[in-house]
Amino acid sequence: MKNLAVVNALAVTPYAGTSLSGGPPALQRVAAYARELPGVERAVLLRPADGAVALGDWAPEPAAVEGFAVERVGPSPMGGRPSLLELLRRLRELSEGYDAIFYVFGDCPLLDPGLSASMLDSHSRYFADYTFADGYPYGLAPEILRVGALGALIALAERVSPGDGEGEVPLRAEGRQSLFELIKRDINAFEIETELSPVDLRLLRAELASDTRRNALLVERLLSAGAGDAASVCRILQDKAEVLRTLPAYVAVQIVEGCPQRCSYCPYGQRTLTSVGKQGEMALERFERVVDEVHGLCQDATIGVSLWGEPSYHSRFAELAAMVLGRGLRLAVETSGLGWPDAALSGAARLSGDIDWIVSLDSADPELYRRLRGEGREEALRAVQTLQHLFPGRVYPQAVRMKENEQDLEGFYRHWKKSRGNVIIQKYDHFCGALPDRRVTDLSPLKRFPCWHLKRDVTVLIDGRVPLCREDLTAEHPLGNIFEEPLEEIWRRGEPFYLRHLSADYPRLCAQCDEYYTFNF
Repeated sequence: MKNLAVVNALAVTPYAGTSLSGGPPALQRVAAYARELPGVERAVLLRPADGAVALGDWAPEPAAVEGFAVERVGPSPMGGRPSLLELLRRLRELSEGYDAIFYVFGDCPLLDPGLSASMLDSHSRYFADYTFADGYPYGLAPEILRVGALGALIALAERVSPGDGEGEVPLRAEGRQSLFELIKRDINAFEIETELSPVDLRLLRAELASDTRRNALLVERLLSAGAGDAASVCRILQDKAEVLRTLPAYVAVQIVEGCPQRCSYCPYGQRTLTSVGKQGEMALERFERVVDEVHGLCQDATIGVSLWGEPSYHSRFAELAAMVLGRGLRLAVETSGLGWPDAALSGAARLSGDIDWIVSLDSADPELYRRLRGEGREEALRAVQTLQHLFPGRVYPQAVRMKENEQDLEGFYRHWKKSRGNVIIQKYDHFCGALPDRRVTDLSPLKRFPCWHLKRDVTVLIDGRVPLCREDLTAEHPLGNIFEEPLEEIWRRGEPFYLRHLSADYPRLCAQCDEYYTFNF
């Protein structure tokens, strides 16, 4: 076979050009990988048409990567980043005369040529249009495309994006899952072959790419532990799971004290609040300290501002949101939908960045809503409409599943799924026995694994204290105070608890916890 290697470097970050474990950076390692692929006669590096991006301390422009022909992909006809449709058309131009395309991303330094060769063998034997690996951590295997299938893919992309004035295909050219997401829209039209991992490691959610500090740190640890191919990577991830606790990904911050409702299933409402209403708020300069600490440690984190209080109560919410988004972080807002000033919402809507809104409703039945949450249902429903108008596609009505509303949930889900497209059904949390057990069913895994929240989350109270996690209601296990010391030091103090989990040694609080398998961002 006559094959083409295509390396997507449309949105690589400086980490792709930074030395790894004292050796070559990711881009150079990908170039070496491409040269080992069977039947590859040409390797192409895709870059944006609008100029170069500095790539760390190794190369100012990846044209310097030996063995690559640099090709440019232009922006969407509607402007902005290139669409997947534009990428597919470019691939068709580049692949004329070739049989298959190995498609990878330029920041994946652990791509395995042996695994790729095995995939190509299956791809050829079974006359596949598209071949991918399943069950492996992301970053070990390519996607393989039959060149003859590009016409059908382009036609599918054109149907998905009919040119109705709303832009190109919503799947972007730099999106890691865009190709597969497109194929899934008409999956029966393509012959698909899958290379299955001997052990399914998808649950680890490991991203083996040098795109963020978090992921680059994981890659460094794997290389230092002797990773050389897919098999060794998978073995290390299973045998040395301590490498997976890298940097925090989600930081929950208490920006206010007080709520407009005393929810029946919330320990804050039931155990702390004696009355509804605002009781205090975090000063803006203190919140900025939190944001700066988070950004300094992990530039791709999500900050949640709904810990033990209603965020609508904060008098300077739009400024607070601007601090988060202005540093390139994501913002998550979980709210009752009550008490929002128009200026706060419109001010946040004018900001550039990612804000996700979760509106807690819990029931479609007015009387059941009142029993679970209190008064305010009509205002909350109006808030959903307002938020959906201001933040289309980023609003999630939510219900906590418990015995009281189990019969109501199917109607709740169907209503919001049909009218808004987004809906969240959240499991009930008894907070390690602090609240009655109102779970409908036990969703915990048959075999316990280390806590996701110890691995990825940080909880910050209004006075700056950092307890072990959100379940640590009395700060029984304090890790520090973010107003007094660096977040990096506080984060390190949580590691011994995670290591205890690896040994199936659980502190009393953790032993009673039913949240260890839930995942935030």
